[in-house]
Amino acid sequence: QDMPSVPGGTHWGGGLRISARDQAKLGLLMLARGAWQGREIIPASYLDALAAPCPVKPDSGFLWWLNTGRELFPGAPETSLFAIGAGGNYIWVEPTRDLVAVARWLDDAHANEFMALVMAAVLR
Repeated sequence: QDMPSVPGGTHWGGGLRISARDQAKLGLLMLARGAWQGREIIPASYLDALAAPCPVKPDSGFLWWLNTGRELFPGAPETSLFAIGAGGNYIWVEPTRDLVAVARWLDDAHANEFMALVMAAVLR
């Protein structure tokens, strides 16, 4: 059955169409374990499940990518979580460094280099 899809939408239109600022807010919500301005918006238990490796694909949670064994992005810590969208859109959450980074229209071939450069700047 044909279904409408928004530009940039994934999974048959179920993706996000938001600004980079709103992507960063989503990353901050993840970093704060579901809390926003001191109020729980998403239960932390859901976020734990989101970041748990899928038995079928250990580098994937609930539509978030995990850096299991640093295989996805060797330049980023293993504790990193990523929302990766069509067109090179990335939300990167690195909880051990209290870091959220958003990249838009990043060439996927250079994503790891981007992660490594950000980490080098953070570790200075």
